[in-house]
Amino acid sequence: MKKLELKQFDLEQIADSGQCFRWTRIMEDETGDAASDKESEKIKYRIIAFGKILNIEQDMTSGIVTMDCSDADFDNIWKDYFDLDTDYGKIIDRIPEDDSYLKRAASGCDGIRIIRQDPWETLITFIISQRKNIPAIKASVEKICKAAGSVIGEADGEKLYAFPTPEQLSSLSMDDLNACSLGYRAQYIYKAARAAFDGAVDLDKWKSLGDEDLFDKLCSLYGVGKKVANCTMLFGFYRLDSFPIDVWMNKIQDKYYPEGFPIEAYRPYGGVMQQYMFAYERSIDS
Repeated sequence: MKKLELKQFDLEQIADSGQCFRWTRIMEDETGDAASDKESEKIKYRIIAFGKILNIEQDMTSGIVTMDCSDADFDNIWKDYFDLDTDYGKIIDRIPEDDSYLKRAASGCDGIRIIRQDPWETLITFIISQRKNIPAIKASVEKICKAAGSVIGEADGEKLYAFPTPEQLSSLSMDDLNACSLGYRAQYIYKAARAAFDGAVDLDKWKSLGDEDLFDKLCSLYGVGKKVANCTMLFGFYRLDSFPIDVWMNKIQDKYYPEGFPIEAYRPYGGVMQQYMFAYERSIDS
């Protein structure tokens, strides 16, 4: 069990930021209703990553974060996963004084951190994410985990599965993948899994590539476009300058940056700034 007092860390903001799809909110009461008053409640999530299960809780009054894990797993997995060695306050301080919109966004969403995920899982989940809403993405991800992943635990009488390896995922047929509600994305997943299992795609080796070469490699994969490549780079390869563009970012650009995003001013943390804007605009539009 680890207890930490963290700055620029908000579980709910991270969970809602669209970075990862295997976070499950643990309800606060017997009626099944989530806590309605965030400021007076503890926020709890179950996270599955790197073949491990983490129950994590944040007291929204004190800010104390409690992780149900061993010291070894904290040091070897979760400390890095939550990017706890990075001072996000210093990143926020780099925002140009004349960018009033980004300053508001960062102030309102300063609990967001870039989650450092497994590149393989990130690639596959963001291929799935194309033209799907978050509940549908999560449902499809859980279906492929149940279809091919290894059982790693249980909660509420349900088995919990690790994300399938390339070998496990490549064992699924197109019929199996179609049963996971993937639609046209099934063929993308099928080819990516086969290529990774056969060694034609080696994401571990790709970690050593520069940003431009990595982007080109990712875009060369069947079904991977610019947005999926940038998301995979940002969340799977920790390339903090990657700047995914989607309908929300296009909307922000039209409203606040008609001459284009000042990307040069954001470097080398363009992806972090993108997350603040993305989360903030969704929050004020809801």
